[in-house]
Amino acid sequence: MVVDNPAGYRCNSASLLLTQKHVSKNVIRSEFEETEPMSIYLLAINVHDMTQVRGETTRGIPVSVLTPPHKKAGAQVTLEWAIKALDHFERYLDCKYPFKKLDLMGIYDFNAGGMENIGMIHLLYDCAYIDKESITVKALLYCRVVIVHEVSHMWFGNLVSVKWWDDLWLKEGFARFITSYAMDQMKTDRKAGAHMFEVLDSSYVQGIEVDKFKFTKPVRQTLRNSYDAAAMFNSLSYAKGAFILKSVERLIGAAAFRTGLRDYFTKFKFKSANFDDFAACFGNITNRVSVGDYMKKWLNQPGFPIITSERVGNTIKLEQTRFTESPKYHTSQSWYVPLNYKTEKSSPTSYRLMMEKNWVIDYTVDHGYSLSNTFSILNSNFGHWYALDTDNIVFGLHQYEDDNYKLLALALRENSFVLSNATKMVEVTNLELLMKSSRINPQIVLDISRYVSKEANMDVVSKWWLTLLYIKRNLQDKDLYMKFNIYLRSLLIEKVRNAVKLSFDDTKAWVLRKNYCWLLILGVKWRVKEAIHAARELYHRFKEGNHINANFLGYILRHYIRKPSHWPILFKRLNSYPQSKSEMQTIIKILAETDSELHQKQLLTFTRTSPIIHRSLVENTLCDISGKNPHLAWTYFKAHYEYYFRLYGESQFSMNSLLECLIENLNTKEDYEEAIAFFKLNSAGTGTSGLKRGLKRAYDSINVNRSRNKSSMKEKVISTTVRKESFDKIFSKWWEDTFSP
Repeated sequence: MVVDNPAGYRCNSASLLLTQKHVSKNVIRSEFEETEPMSIYLLAINVHDMTQVRGETTRGIPVSVLTPPHKKAGAQVTLEWAIKALDHFERYLDCKYPFKKLDLMGIYDFNAGGMENIGMIHLLYDCAYIDKESITVKALLYCRVVIVHEVSHMWFGNLVSVKWWDDLWLKEGFARFITSYAMDQMKTDRKAGAHMFEVLDSSYVQGIEVDKFKFTKPVRQTLRNSYDAAAMFNSLSYAKGAFILKSVERLIGAAAFRTGLRDYFTKFKFKSANFDDFAACFGNITNRVSVGDYMKKWLNQPGFPIITSERVGNTIKLEQTRFTESPKYHTSQSWYVPLNYKTEKSSPTSYRLMMEKNWVIDYTVDHGYSLSNTFSILNSNFGHWYALDTDNIVFGLHQYEDDNYKLLALALRENSFVLSNATKMVEVTNLELLMKSSRINPQIVLDISRYVSKEANMDVVSKWWLTLLYIKRNLQDKDLYMKFNIYLRSLLIEKVRNAVKLSFDDTKAWVLRKNYCWLLILGVKWRVKEAIHAARELYHRFKEGNHINANFLGYILRHYIRKPSHWPILFKRLNSYPQSKSEMQTIIKILAETDSELHQKQLLTFTRTSPIIHRSLVENTLCDISGKNPHLAWTYFKAHYEYYFRLYGESQFSMNSLLECLIENLNTKEDYEEAIAFFKLNSAGTGTSGLKRGLKRAYDSINVNRSRNKSSMKEKVISTTVRKESFDKIFSKWWEDTFSP
């Protein structure tokens, strides 16, 4: 491959650079080695004036990050993680990195986290140049996941490509699944399984939320052409695909799973493959069910199962049905569902396949493993309560009878360690999703949550907090709302006080920093004296020019600028010392919350004219102000149209998002009509599609269609009110039953 590029710039691509020479005064010709066989969509050519931070893997593969000179420190973080990921995947997959080098670089205007071009990974700008001083814990995890995810694609998607987009899950689901394993192996400040849990748990919820609707589509579906492929880049290909692979690995065992992967890479190296090719590299799960048969059940039909259980005499009856938002919706679908159990007196069992729609756990005798629909447990080992799918490998839900929930609640209050952290996370996630779909009474959730004050694992506590917030948000009565806050405080107050005793510097592990920040913010909200004191100290450190972690900088600053007189103080600090982009973004976002039009104009002018403001923050500020004062933001944009067009007009994603947010917030017919007239005379550049979406939403929000939508909106309001009144009654009764003398 030969590339001619302007003199003064360098060129990087998929393969190693052979020669570079001037062919004229203004043109340099770069010649590259021949690439390995590849899908053409994986080719990238970068012409740049960046410097490079370099390193190499244990095996000597050169790795570099292309970076602006002032971002070298952040690029070094990315380099270290890319090298660790390459070394890990070579060991785990027992397959050498298939290309001769790897470069990475950040892209300013990018609509994805990353792109796995062969030998030349593109990353979201902030993920390529990580600011460790001020990045939030959530953003740090996201960036690390993106880096490792894109590196994994060098095998899953690049070494072996998919034959057609209907098997997109084969590279994206695999990358999501294998990334979680890699993150566990590469971290030293978290317990084993923590990253697998965090990455896949979020994928589980993400996928379930999409797949719960009646008219959802299967992971694999027929695509007529490449234009239809865009629809496949969804939560099902990534999240559901990852969970299916997780269950396969667990059912056949890690060793057999890795053997199958080695066969897959050996047979299809530098080729393309489909589902049948992949499945043929693996054996059977049972003598009746192959890996291919098992996966077809999950990939080729929409939705997911809910397993309901009910104790009847000496048996527990299990039934699988398709879960949808409406419990009244029934289908004849069934899945091969891997299940295990833990009881009061036994450890978790190995997983077995539930192959029928109905099963019976008969614990009077032990039949061992059978291919019938009987799943046996020894009577002497059963005890009172039981838990299913203790390691969360089923992409689905399970629901116990009410009595089992009561027994679990009592057991956890007596000893919070009766279930493993992984099992507790599974149960909380199930409870939240079942409650949201009205399949269980929120009172069950409240009963079980009473043990949380004794819970030692902060990831589990955090999950409970989010689940209980759903109930809180649905309370309508102010007195009940206050009582619920009292209940939450009783669960967490000691954890808040213990966290405040630490300084931020004492919590080196990033997960501890996350929980420290979260608990400190709660302490400030609840007016805990020690937390207020800690927040004041951090605020004064910030005023003196010190970096404050972005996890709680926002809340602390909001706490201190409630009075209008504090706004100018914070605005002055914005330009008084060099902040990181994330700090500056946090400060600007808070300043944009002002109701003062004078302050709003001042902020817009500052972000437009200041040389220290990152270009993405200019767009963010205009959008934030638009949310508060649509007319001012639109007027300001028109007055400085040439500036914004010069900055974003040829930048597809930024111009699209800017015009979409700016126009959709317009709330008067006059502004709406003026926007149409303005863009008849002025170009929207690459933001045409964003402008169209914004105009359509503005049209709807100005109630042009009010008469047509009036009845449906009224029904929606009535439905919401009924739900909130129901939560009020449930919580009121639970409070009286639980706390009344």
